[in-house]
Amino acid sequence: MNRIIKLFYITMLIIYGTFMSGCSESHNSDSHDSDTNSVSQEAEHDHDAEHEDEAEHNHDAEHDQDAEHDNDAEHDHDAENDHDADHEDEAEHNHDAEHEADTEHEHEEGNALNHQEEETFSSGDEWEELIGLETTKAFLRPLELTISVPGRIVPNQNQIAVVSPFVESSINEIFVNIGDKVESNKMLLCLTSPEIGMLRAEYGKAKAELDIRKQNFNRQLKLFGEKIISRKSYQEAELEQKIAEIQYNYAVQKLLAIGIQNNEIDNPPTGRCDDVGSTIHIYAPISGIITSRNASIGQKVDSSKQLFEIINLDNVWLEADIFEKDLTKVQVGQTVKVKVSSYPQNIFIGKIFYIGNTLNSDTKTINILVNIKNKEGKLKPGMFAETNIVVGEKQSTLVVQKEAVLEDENLKIVFVREEEGYHRHVVTTGIESIEMVEILSGLAPGDIVVTKGNYQLKSKLKMSDLDPHAGHSH
Repeated sequence: MNRIIKLFYITMLIIYGTFMSGCSESHNSDSHDSDTNSVSQEAEHDHDAEHEDEAEHNHDAEHDQDAEHDNDAEHDHDAENDHDADHEDEAEHNHDAEHEADTEHEHEEGNALNHQEEETFSSGDEWEELIGLETTKAFLRPLELTISVPGRIVPNQNQIAVVSPFVESSINEIFVNIGDKVESNKMLLCLTSPEIGMLRAEYGKAKAELDIRKQNFNRQLKLFGEKIISRKSYQEAELEQKIAEIQYNYAVQKLLAIGIQNNEIDNPPTGRCDDVGSTIHIYAPISGIITSRNASIGQKVDSSKQLFEIINLDNVWLEADIFEKDLTKVQVGQTVKVKVSSYPQNIFIGKIFYIGNTLNSDTKTINILVNIKNKEGKLKPGMFAETNIVVGEKQSTLVVQKEAVLEDENLKIVFVREEEGYHRHVVTTGIESIEMVEILSGLAPGDIVVTKGNYQLKSKLKMSDLDPHAGHSH
């Protein structure tokens, strides 16, 4: 712009100078033609021309000064504009950065809000009833310190009976079957054996002999009292009676030894056995359940044959192995809490009554035995059991039921019922008892946690495509 103005003024000066030159030539021509022009006019004309040149020169100088001033002003204005532009650029950059930060913050808040909304889901009462959803509160309580080891249920060795015949015989009749619950002295089967007949005959002879000797002794005693017979005759009668008694008692013991009951010696029950003299009925020695049967009608058996096994399951044992490092913590009489997979809601209580005296060199463990009451018969020999030996107690710690804690991709989670619905909480657990687990972080006392139906909630969460690592924590 400044250059254009300068070019414009220079052009005007050139045009003006050309015009003035033309005028001077014309004037000189007129001076030569006419002698009447005076010197004073010529001087005046020169003076005017000089004056005009001076005025023009001053005007040009003034114009140049104004142009230079304008140029300086424009330069200052441009510099100011550049400064303002830089300031505006910086302000705009700061504004953009601030806007970007605000946008990012709003985006994060939006994501967090959306994530929180996704993490929270509600379900209808019908669906909760369908899955059997149950809840309980996280609360503070003492927690037992336990040693957890695997165990197995075994029969109480004092409550096992094996039924076998005492003589070689054959089976005539069977009155029970495997799985039957029998009471002590219940009739199990009927056997027939020639040996039994011989023993009964021997018993009958001994009994008859004893009866005769008793009658003879009573008669001799009366005669001796009347001094009719000598003392020697009385003593001989007394000796014969005592020998008959010994023989009789021996015959009785033989019958009892082969399993004949006292009340059956003189009055044997016939049942459906035809030959009463050579038959014997076998009875249950204890109350319990018939867990084994190896008997069939007509089968020939001897004293080595096991016909039935009866186990009383009102009281069972638990056998477990503890590590050598835990030996100093375990004592006879300590309480043991037991759970089996067949009855996950039941806890069976027992007491340690035996700790082994030798260490298994292969497993570095020591055997223990626990006595457990089992009146309902739920514990069966052969069951594997979760065994928790109570060795101490931790005071006032935050706990929930074990069923409330789930595993989810190397995380432990619980579902908490809140106003918006059910929230997934990542928790950190501590020690465990047989039914409770300590919560170190992720919950607060009073939180309502899901104990049943939480697997369905977890599946519903997975179906919602939520971040599996998301969760609330306190």
